[in-house]
Amino acid sequence: MKNILKLALPLTLSQLIAMALVLTDVWMMSRISVADLAAGGLGASVYSFVFLIASSAVGCVANLIAIAYGQSIARPEYGREQIRFAVKGAVMLSVLLSVLLSFSFMFAPQLLLKAQQSPEVIEIAMLYLHALKWAMLPTLLLLVLRGLTSTFGDVRSVMLMSIVTVIVNVPISYLLAFTLDWGIAGLGYGTAIAAWLVLLGYGLWVFNQQKYQRFAPWLNLQEYTPKLMLPLLSMGAPIAFASMLEHGLIYGGTLMAGMIGVASLALHQILLQCLSFTWNINFGFAQAAAILVGKEYGATNYNGITAIAKKSFVIVSALSFVIAAGFAIWPESVASLFQLDSDGGHELTDILSSVIWVVALCFVVDAWQLLAINILRGMKIVVVPTIMTAIGYWAFGLPAAWLLMKAFGLAGIWGGIGIGLGVTGILLLAQVIFETRRFQQGAEMQTA
Repeated sequence: MKNILKLALPLTLSQLIAMALVLTDVWMMSRISVADLAAGGLGASVYSFVFLIASSAVGCVANLIAIAYGQSIARPEYGREQIRFAVKGAVMLSVLLSVLLSFSFMFAPQLLLKAQQSPEVIEIAMLYLHALKWAMLPTLLLLVLRGLTSTFGDVRSVMLMSIVTVIVNVPISYLLAFTLDWGIAGLGYGTAIAAWLVLLGYGLWVFNQQKYQRFAPWLNLQEYTPKLMLPLLSMGAPIAFASMLEHGLIYGGTLMAGMIGVASLALHQILLQCLSFTWNINFGFAQAAAILVGKEYGATNYNGITAIAKKSFVIVSALSFVIAAGFAIWPESVASLFQLDSDGGHELTDILSSVIWVVALCFVVDAWQLLAINILRGMKIVVVPTIMTAIGYWAFGLPAAWLLMKAFGLAGIWGGIGIGLGVTGILLLAQVIFETRRFQQGAEMQTA
């Protein structure tokens, strides 16, 4: 359990620091104008959706590196070679996806118009988007470095990298947006410049460390070949699809909340921020579990996989229950944080109090599905979990949210989201149990 906490805590803090960076960007957008705030949110949503596709493919390099690290225990040369191949494949894929997906932003205005967005807002959003797209490549390459250093246990460097990103990004963005009067485009360029500077600094630090020098992407250039991208694509495509299914459940709930009324939609956005907060905490633990499971999987230590899975489940369950209890017991604190009913009324706070306990239950089941799917990714199992997410989110979650909304309003929507997350979590945990038992039985047959 100590190894899990040692790896997970810095990764969790890195996720929360990344949330802080988003909040500072939102704050600066609000300082420009309300229109820029709306347009910035629209542009960021488009960028986030496109980046989700790229990061799903490139981000699974951490799983491949962890598995290769485990293989290096018994076969050092082979394991180190596989790490080199994973790094080079991820670098190639980062460049390829950055070029292709950056061109896809050209079609954003037409698609947003079809989605009945305001032309004036779209025009401002594209200023931000065309600036922000230059951050895609360095951010993807930082994911590669993060996967490498996390596997080798240098998770504190990942946390420090996140802190430095905020420290560098905020003043540069403020300078470009306000001092030089570039407006919302300045915020996008500020984020891109900060990403390139952090990539340069972190990359120099990583490859100046002796243990990483042999994995530098500019060495052994003859190893570069398109087939190095195939393992990443075979894992990344199902992961990207699963992520889009989850976003479909959440955004579907947003559309339903908008059908109820403006107050419900506003509260729904606040509750999504609460869910995002707990998701980022649990993601740090899930990512740590995936790395540790990958190492044990590469070393064919299946008892180790079972032990990590059990301990991780206990940790995220206990943590989620504590956080859920805090939100359910003190909903007034959430209302105060977001300044609900600042006019002295209690209408929104009362609605929040009636819904927050349902959302709190979502925290727990969301932690289960997030942990389970990452443990399975650590064992290179991605196709079946994607099918299970489709069943949980779309066959159970969305229909339940639609039916419950008619009787319970916003609480019903979140009840449906909770059902979707819960069914998915149970299915994925059952898959984890099945796979660990299957691996153990196979190992016992080989030794018999």
